[in-house]
Amino acid sequence: MTIINTTITIDISLSKLTPSPANVRRTGAGAGLEALAASIQAHGLLQSLVVRPKLDKEGQATGRYEVVAGARRLAALKLLAKQKRVTKSVAIPCRVLDAEGVDGAEASLAENVVRQDMHPADQFEAFAGLHEGGMGIEDIAARFGVSAHTVRQRLRLAVVSPALIQAYRDEVLTLDHLTAFAVTEDQEAQERVYGQLQAWQRTPDTIRRLLTHTLVPATDRKAIFVGLDAYTAAGGTVQRDLFSEDRGGWIADAALLERLVAEHMEAAAEAIRAEGWRWVEIGQEAQAAAWNLRRVWPSKVALSPEDEQRRDALASRYDDLANEHNRSADDLPEDVVAELDRIEAALAVLDAKQEVFRAEDVARAGVVVTLAVDGSLRVERGYVRPEDEAQPEPVTPDEDGGEADGTGETGTDEEAGETPIGGSVTPIRGAAEPEDKAPALSAALLAELEAHRTAGLQAAIAGQSELAVRVLLHALATDAFYQRHGETVASFHAYPPALASACPDIADSPARQAMMEAENAWRTRLPQEHRSLWGWLQDQDAPTLLGLLAVCVARTVNAGGRTWTTPEGSRCIAAQVATAAGLDMRQCWTATKESYLGRVPKALILDAVREGAGAGVAGRIAHAKKEVMVADAAQVLDGKGWLPAVLRVPGATYPVDSGDAQAIPPVPMAAE
Repeated sequence: MTIINTTITIDISLSKLTPSPANVRRTGAGAGLEALAASIQAHGLLQSLVVRPKLDKEGQATGRYEVVAGARRLAALKLLAKQKRVTKSVAIPCRVLDAEGVDGAEASLAENVVRQDMHPADQFEAFAGLHEGGMGIEDIAARFGVSAHTVRQRLRLAVVSPALIQAYRDEVLTLDHLTAFAVTEDQEAQERVYGQLQAWQRTPDTIRRLLTHTLVPATDRKAIFVGLDAYTAAGGTVQRDLFSEDRGGWIADAALLERLVAEHMEAAAEAIRAEGWRWVEIGQEAQAAAWNLRRVWPSKVALSPEDEQRRDALASRYDDLANEHNRSADDLPEDVVAELDRIEAALAVLDAKQEVFRAEDVARAGVVVTLAVDGSLRVERGYVRPEDEAQPEPVTPDEDGGEADGTGETGTDEEAGETPIGGSVTPIRGAAEPEDKAPALSAALLAELEAHRTAGLQAAIAGQSELAVRVLLHALATDAFYQRHGETVASFHAYPPALASACPDIADSPARQAMMEAENAWRTRLPQEHRSLWGWLQDQDAPTLLGLLAVCVARTVNAGGRTWTTPEGSRCIAAQVATAAGLDMRQCWTATKESYLGRVPKALILDAVREGAGAGVAGRIAHAKKEVMVADAAQVLDGKGWLPAVLRVPGATYPVDSGDAQAIPPVPMAAE
């Protein structure tokens, strides 16, 4: 090894150097020795050690030297010798103090106090210069004893706008601010965000949000569905934050992602078409259009003896693993998790074998293919369009010359004045309601919120059989004694309102998920054939019948059309039923940028923050640009349980968790 020193006084063998008790550095003396050793090996000893002769008890020179300034350099050199990267006899340049000259402790103090560390901005610009000069990231990391990730961080900081670097040098910005701006390499975007934020708004989280809000998060359902590997293999780039947990980063090429999603979903749809379905549609619009269609369901068939034996063996192995590793999933070894996943996949395949659609149902029914919120492919089979329904038997003349329809009745539902079923949610606005010229919700957002309100009320009623009976009786009595709509055997139907037409993502809401689970639970209990249903009903006890009734009633509930927050609105049946059900929409809906804040005027955003987090917080964001206001409002309202007026239930109080915020008063309940 060659030792570099421009002020050599004397070369001393490493083996003759020992630390001096006069060295004043105590704290952190052993920190960063690996990095320092790597630097010394790569660049040599750039600064000589300061030593003095070591004397024996009689004051005679021993031939050894104490290092009074440079103890960390000595420790790094000793580490290199221990690792066999230098020899113990290597010559170390040292400046020897006169035994009668400067005190050793004073010399050590002078070297450590007078020095000034390099500014971090100079450091990462210097790293960038080495990289631009042709030195690779791994080489830089090795020569300075740091990780490759650290080098990448410093190189990313070097591409932050020079104006922001200068603001950092001037102490206007902190290093945390700078790392937030480094989430993107677009210097124009960095300067734009810097210019639009007030000083108190320049938090790292806000900076990151504004620089990434137009990008697609890697956690988006579309990105999960396609997969980052497939996206990057197609030429896409992923923008990452090297300084914080970015949960995978952001998709930079949204157009490429959309193309890949379309290709993947078309491939999946093509495989489903091969099953023989009459039609296969893709996307949220198709799901909304199919919301009110009748569905056919698969029949349960028995597994073969071989498959039954295999399922028993898989289930037994799964139980054995679960009992052997009685820990949470996060603590399980990777090989155990992988085996459990394989067993679950194999069991799912066997379960699918038991559900078989009849050939005639496949021939007249269709399939809707969409993406679930977790990025998985959602395939819903068995929708039957009205034009594809099985046609009734031809009508033949009866003995009296009339036309018999098999029921003893003549004519059509339309002639009898029957209201067609399966329509979409149609808001019914009271003509007497006063015109409100204050900032208002858009028609689309209002319809979406009412869809959430309807889903929430459906889920609340589904578990309350006595309440469902009252709702059913109210509908039947209204038809029987007040306003009749047609001469039919019964007019109460079980078709749900078309919530997906107003809110395409309603299927992912907690309320709708709960309702689907309730429906699926009953679907497995009911007989497979419709002709067996009446006999099955005859054999059931009252609690079973009431439970089924609750779900059938709940799925038809429609809570849209009127505001509940006025005395007149609180008198509507839907509002009174919601109160009786104890509906709490905080369990069904949360205010986010997508669900509300990004879709209303600034005045309504401030109203939400004022109610949910207090007037002080609202005042601090009142003059921000809308995109900043939306991001800040989403952050401060997170977890507060704030609801817009359209989702509040009459009689309920909505407290908020904030020191200066006032609890939202209960909606007044008008007397009948």
